[in-house]
Amino acid sequence: MNVNRNPKVTVIIPTIGRDTLPKALESVINQTYKNLEIIITDDTEERKAFQLVSPYLEKDNRIKYIVNTKYRHGPAGNKNNGLDNITGEYFTFCDDDDTLLPDAIETLVNIAIENGYKIVFGNCVDQYNRFTGKHYGKDQEVDYKALLCGDFEGEYFGIVESSILENDRFIDDCWGGEGILWFKLWKKAQKGFYVHKILRNYRLEGEDRVTKRAVLPNIASRQVLTYVHYIDLFFDDYKKYCPKNIIRYSISGITFANLSGEKRKIIWFLTKSFEVSKLYTFLFVIPWAIFCFLAPKYLLRKLWTSNIKNYLKKLFFS
Repeated sequence: MNVNRNPKVTVIIPTIGRDTLPKALESVINQTYKNLEIIITDDTEERKAFQLVSPYLEKDNRIKYIVNTKYRHGPAGNKNNGLDNITGEYFTFCDDDDTLLPDAIETLVNIAIENGYKIVFGNCVDQYNRFTGKHYGKDQEVDYKALLCGDFEGEYFGIVESSILENDRFIDDCWGGEGILWFKLWKKAQKGFYVHKILRNYRLEGEDRVTKRAVLPNIASRQVLTYVHYIDLFFDDYKKYCPKNIIRYSISGITFANLSGEKRKIIWFLTKSFEVSKLYTFLFVIPWAIFCFLAPKYLLRKLWTSNIKNYLKKLFFS
């Protein structure tokens, strides 16, 4: 079989026109790997990003500027707008406040080509020079089960073979549920490769803002939907490989169901957790559901924006 040694890679830069955009764009333009399609997708009705990128559009014909008018405004919908327009054999994302290291894409493409992997990814560092993705200090092959069960969790930078995307997209009604699409793609690919190398500079504050906004009344219902989809779409796989994830997501879902006033969803989460572990349901899920029912909402919001998410991860991934 003939292997394309110089495949086109589409880099999608979703943006709301922040002043960090030019720096992010330049880090993509200056990649050592040159066969790129760069799609800037603007999520503002005022086309705020256009004046920032127009000088680059005139100089580099690899860059395309589009506006999100099809999907719900937000990170997921704007990324979908980019996905609808890709023509590369591989695709990836670079947020408008992040930057790529010069050889990031070349590193990933070389591994994908030489070994036939459909997904290849590496690590990132935040502004404090800390790794943002869980790792084991080495390059290694990774399978779907490892991703699903949290062996690799956090922020990474990777490329995906476009052929496995098909009609799958981010669910733009969800809040913070972008991992749902990645799990779907990993399930199709079954395996990929992790290279233990820093490929992207990632701004941690953006993630903190997403967490803090999630507890707001108008967004909490979208967060409930995120946990419903995680459990519903991958229930059989979680039950087979890592049932504790159902417990973790049920606890999270119950929290947001209380914050959004969706009491019926609490029963749904309790039922799902009971299906995988009666013991953990009685020990953790039911007591938490009672606490959420009795506790004032301001206390739940305060708890969720503290360290409770990390505690849940440690509790159920240990």
